[in-house]
Amino acid sequence: MNHSTLVRTTLTGVRPLGVRGEPLHHAQEQIRGAIRRRLGPRHAALLAEPVPHDLGRAIDWYADADGEAVPLNALPIERQHSVLDEVERLRNDIEVLAQRFEAGDTEDARLLGKALHLAVRRPSNDYLFLVGDQPVIVCWGYEPEAAGAVLPPPSLPAPAAAAPAMPMATMAPAATLPPRMAAGAAVLPASAAFPWARALLVGLLTILLVLITSHLLRGCAPVDPAVSVYREAPQQQRLARSVVPVVRDQAATLTDELRELQARERNLDVELASLRESVRRAVELCPPPAPPPPAEAKPPAVASVPPPATPAASAPPVKAAAVKPPVQRPADCPPPPVAGKPRTEVMVVLDGSDSMNLPSGFTTAQEEEFMRRARAGDRAAIMELRAMLRAPGQKRIDDAKQAAARIIPRLPGDVDVGYMVFEECRSVQDHGFFGAAQRGELVGRIQGTVARGGTPLARAVQQAGARMRTDDGVIIVFSDGKDSCGGNVCAVAQQLHAMKPRVKIHVIDLAGGTSEATCLATITGGRVYPATSAQAVTAALSQATAGVQVPAHCRAPAQ
Repeated sequence: MNHSTLVRTTLTGVRPLGVRGEPLHHAQEQIRGAIRRRLGPRHAALLAEPVPHDLGRAIDWYADADGEAVPLNALPIERQHSVLDEVERLRNDIEVLAQRFEAGDTEDARLLGKALHLAVRRPSNDYLFLVGDQPVIVCWGYEPEAAGAVLPPPSLPAPAAAAPAMPMATMAPAATLPPRMAAGAAVLPASAAFPWARALLVGLLTILLVLITSHLLRGCAPVDPAVSVYREAPQQQRLARSVVPVVRDQAATLTDELRELQARERNLDVELASLRESVRRAVELCPPPAPPPPAEAKPPAVASVPPPATPAASAPPVKAAAVKPPVQRPADCPPPPVAGKPRTEVMVVLDGSDSMNLPSGFTTAQEEEFMRRARAGDRAAIMELRAMLRAPGQKRIDDAKQAAARIIPRLPGDVDVGYMVFEECRSVQDHGFFGAAQRGELVGRIQGTVARGGTPLARAVQQAGARMRTDDGVIIVFSDGKDSCGGNVCAVAQQLHAMKPRVKIHVIDLAGGTSEATCLATITGGRVYPATSAQAVTAALSQATAGVQVPAHCRAPAQ
C-alpha cells in the first residue's frame, strides 16, 4: 500500500482534541486499528495518518490508498455530492461503533469509544481529499481555539459561491505561485484598464481576506496560505519505515538466542546436579580417618597382702556353665535391623500408557521409524502400529508384570512395597504400601493393570517421592517413553533430590532408548536398566532391589 502525502499543516490557531489529556493523534494507531478490525480497511483509510514534523510544530498527513490525491473542491459538483454521501455513511458507521464501545463494561472500551467519537468530528470540506476512489479526511482530531468544541457539519457550497468560499481551491503544488501572488497578477490588468474600479477591488479583496481568515480559524492552519501538496513522503519518513523491519528482525534473532541460552542453562543445571551427586557418592566411599591408638595404661601397683589362714575344710569347686560364643555374621551380609528404625520402603511405579501394549522387544528406534512414516503421510504405518497394539502375544507390560511376580515375594519381610500406576495425564493411581503379609494382594493388583492413555511420567515421579515415608527409600520406574503430558521430568528429579537426597530412582527402560530415564537416574544417584525382554526385565528388577534383599546365607535360621 502506498502512503501518499496529502498536506502539511501547522498547529497555529488550533488545539488538539483528546481523552484524559492525551491528543488523539498520539493514539491514532489504536483508533485506526480498531476501525480496521471492526469495520474494514476502507473505513480506517477515511482518516489520514498524522505524522509529526518540524519538532512537532507541523503535521504531515498521509493517505493509505493508491492513486492521485485530488481535493474535494477540485472535483465536478456531481462527484462532490457522491463523495460526501460516502463520507457521511462511513462516519455514521464509525459513530455506531463508538457508541458500542462507550457502552462497554471496561474503562478502556469507554475511552476508545470517546476517542472514536471525537475522531470523526472533521473540519470543513476543504480538508477532504479523494485518493483514487478512497475519500480521506485530514486535520481530524483538532478544533479552532476561538470556536467551540463542536464543529459545524460539512456542507457543500453552492456553485455560484464556490470560487470565493473555498480556500482549498488555492492549494497548489510547491512549483506554483502562492494565492496572494496569483491574485495580484490577476487583478493588475483590471486596475490599469478601469481606474474607477480600484476602490471596489480594494473592498472586495478586504472582504475576501476576512472570509479566508475566518475559514482558517475553523480548521487546521496551513504552513503557508497556499497549503503545499506533497506527492512523496519525506526522506526521513521513508528511512524510518525502512528501519522498522530491520529492528524487528534483530529483535526476533535476539529472542531466539535468549531461548537457546535458557535451554543451555537448564542443561547445565542438570549436569551440575549430577556432578554434585557424583562427588557426594565418592566422598561416602572414602574411609574415615583411623583414630589414633590409645595410650598404654600403666598396671596398678599391687599391695602386699598376708596369706590367708588355712580353712578347716574346703568345699568342692562348682563348675561354671559353658557359654557358647556369639554367631559371627558373614562380612558380606547387611547389618541386622535396628529396633525403632523406620522400615525400608520400595515404591514400584508402572507405566500404564497405551504404548506398553506394543510387543516385547519393540524398541524406541523402531517406534520412531513408524512415527516418521506416519508424519510423512504413510497411512500403512499407522495401521501397522495399531495392529501391533491389539495383536496377541507378549507385551511390554507383560514383561514388567512377570518380573514383579518373581522378585517382589523374595523381598525381606521388613520391607514395605508401594505401588503406583500412571495411565492418564490427570490420573495417577496410588495403591499404597503393602507389608510382607500382603505381597500376594500386591502381585494380584499388578497383574490386573491394563495399559491405556498417556504418559504423565513427571507427575507420577513427583507423587511417588512425596509418598515415601523414609529418607533412604528406592523408587523403581517401569517405563517405555517420554512424558507426553507436558511435565518436566528433570526438574521433578531435582526437586525430589533436594528434599530427600538419599532417595534413589532406578529406571527399567522397556524400550531401550528413553533419554529422560537418564535424567531421573543421574540426578538421584540411581541407575538405568535397558531391558527389552522378559528375562532382561526380571534381571533388572533383581539388580534394582539388590540393596534391600537379604542373601540366603545371611538369613537367620528358623528356631
